[in-house]
Amino acid sequence: MSLKSLFDQTNLKLSKKKQDQLNEYAKLILKWNKTRNLVSRNANLEAINEHILDCACLAPHLKEKNLLDVGSGAGLPGMVLSIIDDEKNIRLLEPNQKKISFLTHVQARLDLKNTKIFKERIENLKDICEETIITRAVMEPEKLLNSISKLNNKNLKIIMMVTEPSLISNPNWESKFFVSEAQKILGKNRGFLNITPVKN
Repeated sequence: MSLKSLFDQTNLKLSKKKQDQLNEYAKLILKWNKTRNLVSRNANLEAINEHILDCACLAPHLKEKNLLDVGSGAGLPGMVLSIIDDEKNIRLLEPNQKKISFLTHVQARLDLKNTKIFKERIENLKDICEETIITRAVMEPEKLLNSISKLNNKNLKIIMMVTEPSLISNPNWESKFFVSEAQKILGKNRGFLNITPVKN
């Protein structure tokens, strides 16, 4: 199914320019995936379009302006959100150099001025200045929380894209699960785990 057909089933309203950018981004993933393993090796354009829609459905849940995409990979969800909302400042964190090369190419090709790309792991960050972490299929919630446990940012919010409504068990954090709009459209389990600090 085309991106337009998928987006027509959502409540998201995108300009033609943004739709064109997303279409070009999908084609770039397909092209580079042959040598970079950005997504599943056998993924066709239709599967990539579904990945993009899945990430786009995160946009209405993001109120904060500054976002950190952990383990961005092919730019899912960070690059998609950069295209959809140019008012957001999004930092893409990715340790793999081949994927960094792809992200840098996409950023330049689509002229995304609200995007910054860093070759680093979340475990090595000394500080996080963004208000919200976003991530998709990178690590288990408990592992991510452990990775940022030494940081001083007490107001940090985390939204993880997940397929199952598993909640966390941590005295310092609380979580809520929300079903994604993509679930009904794609016919697959899709949702968001919203993790916030426990208020003392």
